[in-house]
Amino acid sequence: MEKFKIEDYPIIQPYLDIADYEGYNSNIVTMLMWNHEYHIEYEIHDHYMIMLHNYKGLQYWAMPFTSQEYYQEAIDYMIQYSHNHNFEFMIDCAIEDFVDKIKPIYNDKLLYLHTPYNDDYIYDRQMHEKLTGKKMQKRRNHFNAFKREYSDYVYRDLDPSKDFDAILTCLDRWENDKDKMSESMTSEVRGIMTLLSYHDVIDFEIGGIFIDDHLEAFIIASKLNHSTIQIHVEKANKDIRGLYPAILKELLEHHFSGYQYINREEDMGLENLRKSKLALHPIKMIHKYRIYERSITITQASDEDTTHIKELWQTCFKDEDENSTEFYFDNHYDCHHTYVLKHHDDLLTALQIVPMDIMHNQMVQHCYFILGVCTHPYVQGQGLMKELMNHVLSLYQNYPIYLQAYNPDIYRSFGFHYSHYLQLIDTIPHYDSDEFIISKDYHLLKKYYDLYTNHFNDYRIRDEKYFELLVKRCEAFGEEVIIFENLGYMIYHIEEDSVIISEIIYLNNKTLEKMLSYFNNKHVIVYTDFQIHIDGHSQNYIEMMSNQQKDDILDKERFMNEIY
Repeated sequence: MEKFKIEDYPIIQPYLDIADYEGYNSNIVTMLMWNHEYHIEYEIHDHYMIMLHNYKGLQYWAMPFTSQEYYQEAIDYMIQYSHNHNFEFMIDCAIEDFVDKIKPIYNDKLLYLHTPYNDDYIYDRQMHEKLTGKKMQKRRNHFNAFKREYSDYVYRDLDPSKDFDAILTCLDRWENDKDKMSESMTSEVRGIMTLLSYHDVIDFEIGGIFIDDHLEAFIIASKLNHSTIQIHVEKANKDIRGLYPAILKELLEHHFSGYQYINREEDMGLENLRKSKLALHPIKMIHKYRIYERSITITQASDEDTTHIKELWQTCFKDEDENSTEFYFDNHYDCHHTYVLKHHDDLLTALQIVPMDIMHNQMVQHCYFILGVCTHPYVQGQGLMKELMNHVLSLYQNYPIYLQAYNPDIYRSFGFHYSHYLQLIDTIPHYDSDEFIISKDYHLLKKYYDLYTNHFNDYRIRDEKYFELLVKRCEAFGEEVIIFENLGYMIYHIEEDSVIISEIIYLNNKTLEKMLSYFNNKHVIVYTDFQIHIDGHSQNYIEMMSNQQKDDILDKERFMNEIY
């Protein structure tokens, strides 16, 4: 491996041009600016060039710089080099187009992890040069205020040799206290100084705004592929309103004619930086990935995995809040019935399968219910859930298995078919509202459920413990449980102007009407069985799937309504 130096620019640049990657990481100006951090090394072979980064003890590769036909040759060499030198193979900041092209080559040999904190923000150049349109109104207002206040400001290209001291003085002044500058800012200043010293060798533009002969803002930018320019550095006096839009606008008016896009790099996972970049209205993102050799293990979860499973749960299920998550892990989660898929020590997929009894044709049938399965969104679409699911199904192959039909098409490939349907009725009740007694005796829940399920030949058996947890669940999810003495019970919540009844358990059709009269003249949506008759619009709702079903027949004698 050769150490990357400014003298290598004429050798390296042709390979960057051949690769023609979108994204700022493949810009030699970026490499030179940050080489003091990443200590880049490179090798040139007959058909490709490779680059190895060495960052704080971590070694990783850039995408190989070559044409598509030599991707496999280059990557195979990079993998073998990693093995020979005892470090994990990893390509960082790989763009989506590159990932899409190598996936068919390597199939399941590699793992691709989306790293959104590395995604590039891309903007429309004309929008930021002209500041036209509704999206630019706030930025335009700031710029116009700047022009009114400082009508005699001067923009000019900076000469790194003549203006070096002025630039350094500005950096010192804007950061207030150099001794307390963050490590990243100190590194950026070093990178800026490096670029200034290379201005005669590499191609980039640097411009500044002067107010009363004092430099108050400067910007450094260079050309990228794909009609894009990259903003490397943008510094301005934060106390001067409109100076930031002014320095970018001036640069675009003076340079890079014919370029369509602006690359403003990533947000590094910093929330404030993410918000500020989004406020500038990107027109697209360049998605970035880390690529590893695939090393998958599937095991039963341990107690030590619980924290990571909980984090995965919260990442995957955005509709969960703190209360509902705590309810699940306090009351339902069991590591002995949970299986995890890991890449090395990183937990990527988890599945919980719990025992459940159903009554089928007056016989108790022991089966299992897949209570939850989640895969980290950054690795979805690579068959990880399929691997874990097949593993679990093989362990429980002698039992009927049920799951909720949230994504039916996914589970059909595993042999699941629709097993239980509900009727979803959209109605406005108008029933005689006889008086009824509301009870707080939760023991009645099981009594009414048992009477209700006598109407069916296939249903979930629920014990007292089930109903204790059901009441807790409703509290956690903001749902109400109403028990009507001698009539039944229902679970509901209010959503905008509608009453959503997620479960209604009744003794007969007359008692059902009495309970619904509780919501007379209101818009009601009720999930229920097919043996009742309520005026309103009805449609079928697929509630459960089973690996015991061979078709999707709707059987009105079946009832199951399961929410954890």
